[in-house]
Amino acid sequence: MFESRLQAAQVWLFLSFLVTVVGILVLIFGPPVVGVFCVVAGHAAAAAGCYLYADVKGYPGLIGIPLGVGVGFAGAILIMILPDQTADSAIAREKRLARLGMRPTRRKDPGYEVLDDDDD
Repeated sequence: MFESRLQAAQVWLFLSFLVTVVGILVLIFGPPVVGVFCVVAGHAAAAAGCYLYADVKGYPGLIGIPLGVGVGFAGAILIMILPDQTADSAIAREKRLARLGMRPTRRKDPGYEVLDDDDD
């Protein structure tokens, strides 16, 4: 269904956001039981999304569950702050370095200077 686990994580986190917002609005304007259920369901969806997102970043997926349950969809921001732990393949590394090598620099290149040998 999804091309990658990252897309699946994004869908879970987006659903979590929507259900949490609906839950908050229902808590304010409607029956509290339905609002609490929506907020809890939103945090459960966030736990699933954070699990997948942590797995994509190279961390054990179980790290994402407490973050999703604790802070909801904002747990993805905490996972995003963590450095990427995925293993980089040699081909991907070469492509990334080639891309960086072709990027123009901002400082002026002074060029080079040919110095004559001193025969003294």
